[in-house]
Amino acid sequence: MAGEEIEVLEELVIGLLDPTDPEYEIEVIEISVKRRTIVVLVYAPKELDPKKFRFQLDETVGAAAKVAAEAFGYHAGNPSFQKKDGIVLDRNITLEEAKVHNREHLELVDAGGGV
Repeated sequence: MAGEEIEVLEELVIGLLDPTDPEYEIEVIEISVKRRTIVVLVYAPKELDPKKFRFQLDETVGAAAKVAAEAFGYHAGNPSFQKKDGIVLDRNITLEEAKVHNREHLELVDAGGGV
């Protein structure tokens, strides 16, 4: 049903995804979904492998980045996300306001540069 919009109501774990999570391996969703949560792939400095996270769209960029930073072992600084185009996201706006999309690839950065 391409183009049909549905609301996702499931109660899913927020934060770092476990490989057993139902959305861990999904790459493309073929229908338009009215989501309250998104799954993103986060890359971090000095880490070879990215990690997948689920966040609520109304969570601030700063709060989500802090969760990701802690999962990578970073506990200092002011973490944020950077999009592929090099834009560092404002830590004070929500992921929805920052136009972060489901399955987007983000880089973990410090708001002043690298983590």
